[in-house]
Amino acid sequence: MKIIQNANKLLIIFLIILFVVNIIQGYTTDLIADEAYYWVYSNFLDWGYFDHPPMVAVWITISKLFFSSGELSVRFFSAITLSVTFYLVWFLIQHPKKKEYTWLFILIVLTTSLFNVYGFITVPDAPLLFFMAIFLIGYQKYLKDKSLLSYSVLALSMAGMMYSKYQAALIIIFVILSNLKLLKDYKLWITTLVAILLFSPHLYWQYANDYPSFKYHLLERKENSIYHFRYTYMHFINMIAIIGFTFPIVYKALFKNLKTKDYFQRALNFIVMGFIIFFFISSFKGSTQAQWVVPISISLIIIPFNYLIENPRSRKSFLWLAGVTLVITTFLRFAMANDGMLPRQFDMHGNKKWVAKLDKKLDGKKPLFLNSYQNTSIYWFYSGKKSYQYNSWSSRKNQYDLLDYNNGFAFDEMIKIEYSKERYTTDSLIKRNKGKLFLSKIKNYKKENILLEIVETPIIKKNQLNHFKVVVQNPNHIDLNTVDFYIILKDKNKITLKTADKNDNPRKAEAIKAELFNGSINFLLPNFENKFTPEFIQIIGKANKETKPVRMSSIVNCNFKNE
Repeated sequence: MKIIQNANKLLIIFLIILFVVNIIQGYTTDLIADEAYYWVYSNFLDWGYFDHPPMVAVWITISKLFFSSGELSVRFFSAITLSVTFYLVWFLIQHPKKKEYTWLFILIVLTTSLFNVYGFITVPDAPLLFFMAIFLIGYQKYLKDKSLLSYSVLALSMAGMMYSKYQAALIIIFVILSNLKLLKDYKLWITTLVAILLFSPHLYWQYANDYPSFKYHLLERKENSIYHFRYTYMHFINMIAIIGFTFPIVYKALFKNLKTKDYFQRALNFIVMGFIIFFFISSFKGSTQAQWVVPISISLIIIPFNYLIENPRSRKSFLWLAGVTLVITTFLRFAMANDGMLPRQFDMHGNKKWVAKLDKKLDGKKPLFLNSYQNTSIYWFYSGKKSYQYNSWSSRKNQYDLLDYNNGFAFDEMIKIEYSKERYTTDSLIKRNKGKLFLSKIKNYKKENILLEIVETPIIKKNQLNHFKVVVQNPNHIDLNTVDFYIILKDKNKITLKTADKNDNPRKAEAIKAELFNGSINFLLPNFENKFTPEFIQIIGKANKETKPVRMSSIVNCNFKNE
């Protein structure tokens, strides 16, 4: 009994200390760009956002109840929920000797590198891991007694996960695949229906906004992507990075656990292997990121804990590797909070400084950020001034494309901020690691926001005048005679057309000049290398000479006639 009491006391003390450490870390460390972006979400509470469901905005809104400004207005609630999540993971462990090894659980938790970040950084993974732990508790209880409580916990936690991040669907699917008997339980179908009903406000939001998140994640995210081998090998490096230097022992424990017939343990195994395989396949379509697989962290705390209790030799090796990990992660925590400890700055370094410099250079003029929702959001957070953003045709869309204030604005003079120096550039400033932001003045700027819907598959021919019909939407009433239109052509690999010189040598990728006349786009397709076969077409354009062309149509299929 004394061991149990001491174990509980040790764990509670650890979680409180962890909370305090994360509060101090969150207070002393500048926001990363994505956090500022999600803070913008919280300024426009809704049932959904371009990139993610709304739970991360809820997390930040709760933090705002405690702190009206500063980094803790974004991070406070995450510091609370990380400690709670770790306690829920402890609750999931059913090993009879677990009370004797509380210290080992604490050590595994501290050395699970990426998981710990979500105590002082607020991103969608923070609520996802919280609700995932509750989901696994509900599933564990379901396997024991199939009570009304277990079904209720499953319904609420599934909805909570889906409101956090779309990867939640993978967690649910992999648990079902680990135990196909679940499909025979009609009460689970009802539970799933309840979860869907709880999630339906977000689904309606997607419908009302023309499914922006689904289009982006399933289609647009890969539309300009070309495969590189590094996408695949970086996926496996990410599998190591999220764990830390203890990865040999952690993955050894996983492989030993694959033989288990226990349904809950099988679920943990399927979550890990499912995420690894799913994103391995995804790496052939584009780059993957470490945080996309972070849900495996819960499994990779529970499985190694059980394994190390029974394997003293591996436990000894784990202690050495854990010591190395703790030293390095502790140093990195200090480096994150203290700009200048390392020769290279992190994403959270120098943000207050460059925002202050930029604000001084703007001198009251409105900022217009090109191709960077990150800079737009960081500037807004640290200056307290609403900023504006637009994307050139090759840059991805984001939440600013859905915000009304950012789609209907017009100013006599603005300052454009971008990463590249252009002929209209008038000033610059150092942002981070000697990287620069370049400034240029724009007169009489009005957001284009023009949409041309291609109503039929364009038929295009080389060295000929081509034309196809479009339907024009022009809500900002831009004078279309002032707009420069261009055509972008891509092959089946989404490689952009390169025109050829007189010796048939390819030049740089470029847009083809076009014009809009009587509801038709007309353009002359010049000569290009014969190896290139256009399969996709897109219309881009601009109404101001100081700006870059923006997308004015979706990418659609075209029919190329090589005559």
